[in-house]
Amino acid sequence: MTTNSIFRCVVVAGIFCGMFVWGCEQQAKPGGAEAKPLAQAPVPAQAKAPAPAQAKAQVKIALRPAVGELATYKITTQARRTTKWQGPVPDKAVFDENFNEELVEMVVTQRIRSVDPNGFAVALVTIDGVKCLNSSKNATSVDFDSSRHSDANNPIMKLIGQTYLIGFSPWNNVLAVDELPPVMVKLKNDGTPSGQAGFSILLPEAIMERHGTMQLPEPGQEMLKPGDKWGRIKTFAFGKMGIKSYEKVCTLKEVRDAGGRKIAVVDMNAIPSSEVELKYRSQQAEVDVPKMFDTNDSYTGGGEIDVEAGRIENYHENFQASWVVALPAKPGETGEPVVLKMSATRVYSIERVK
Repeated sequence: MTTNSIFRCVVVAGIFCGMFVWGCEQQAKPGGAEAKPLAQAPVPAQAKAPAPAQAKAQVKIALRPAVGELATYKITTQARRTTKWQGPVPDKAVFDENFNEELVEMVVTQRIRSVDPNGFAVALVTIDGVKCLNSSKNATSVDFDSSRHSDANNPIMKLIGQTYLIGFSPWNNVLAVDELPPVMVKLKNDGTPSGQAGFSILLPEAIMERHGTMQLPEPGQEMLKPGDKWGRIKTFAFGKMGIKSYEKVCTLKEVRDAGGRKIAVVDMNAIPSSEVELKYRSQQAEVDVPKMFDTNDSYTGGGEIDVEAGRIENYHENFQASWVVALPAKPGETGEPVVLKMSATRVYSIERVK
């Protein structure tokens, strides 16, 4: 896919979106006739009620990129999983005791290449810095920091200065990834944990997640006042423990002044949902989480948007889930009960640093 083709993809999506919003506006006028108010008797001046307090002003929550615009972001993703047994581990246990952590921190510069009339944009993203950590109970397989001189020969260093294209909508849905660097082939064939980690960083799905986690109101819903909400579905996959799906409910908390800029402050609190992202629907039928597990979870976040610039200033999410089960003792068995505890944490943050 070339630069022109990714732009065509974004343009088509923009045209469809514009048709959708236009169609809704047309349907809002039944029969094309204009409704007129009924005649009312004039109210004497002295009988007029006092004017109500001024309503909260609406603001537009949407991206508004401009060609040539530059922004530098620090983006961090972290995933941690633990499995721990209390008491004697059963023979042929389905779950092995373990700990895994994966962390990627990137600094990237984004330059807007093109914007269509509907606000759909194509941006060139340059990788300026990378930190990567992969560790488990037994070892740390990857520990890389591009700012360390001792890591100059690490395969992940090949990512520094590399570029790719993203196409995204005004509500920050990343629609396409293109022009991935040829170094991906070298990393894939490197044969080391660092090479595989570097390759994974450039996978299209990882790029889409990195740039599009904070999704804004969809077309026709962008004008909001404090207290208004919008939602998105987010699904997590946990292997043998199945999937968990949530509706991320975002609330416009306030609009504050910051050095002459209007900053929209957003809170996110997610609630469990039966709806599942399309890419996980096949897994939904394949995995049935044992009903004996007690589960607890928490999924919150928030961020800030520069309303006038139409730009995300920062955003973060923190997801935590745990599964606990006490296994029934065998007949005639006494002693310490056997308890299996598992947990998963997913952390995401993006911050504009320049």
